[in-house]
Amino acid sequence: MKRIFALLIAFMLLVSFAACANEETEITEEDVALYKEMLVNFGGTLKFDGSIVVSRKGSFYDFAEGIEDCSAMEPNSYYTWVVSGTENSDKVKVTPAGFESEVYAYSADFFEGEVNKYFGVSAEYLHGSEYYYSEPGCYYSDGVSSSEEYTYVEYVSAEKSDDFVTIHFTLTNTSGSTNHALTVKLLPEGGYNYVSYIAE
Repeated sequence: MKRIFALLIAFMLLVSFAACANEETEITEEDVALYKEMLVNFGGTLKFDGSIVVSRKGSFYDFAEGIEDCSAMEPNSYYTWVVSGTENSDKVKVTPAGFESEVYAYSADFFEGEVNKYFGVSAEYLHGSEYYYSEPGCYYSDGVSSSEEYTYVEYVSAEKSDDFVTIHFTLTNTSGSTNHALTVKLLPEGGYNYVSYIAE
């Protein structure tokens, strides 16, 4: 009788743990809103109708080969991302070393803060960029690739596992649709870091 009772308790605990696990991985409407925000912040633009399009100013979505480790790209690559999510008003007027006149550039504090917030990349690493000018402390490039057509980003589904979320979505333009996955790490203090962006 004791053995049956012990087995019954063990079964109840197992069912209870399974229920807790299901609750942890359940995707809510608030989760979906956050995941769409993550898609926008990765290099999209939210249109007035709620759709997400790839920024025409350049975007990580344009990296057709994908990104296996978002924190280990070439330092120059992060410039594309900052351009895709900022306005000219985020720049300051400076004269970098070697320039004869003033240009509009990102201050080092602004640029490094934006990148670190979503990618966890140190300022020291970013200083390896050819766009970094230690005097007067800014990031500047006179050319960023841009697109003539809209590419639409459509959320499909997501999976949560511990502190990671994998968002499945499609990119659609005149060439057709492709499937992709964006993996994001949720930070304990709030916020998140992008981990990878791959084709599926």
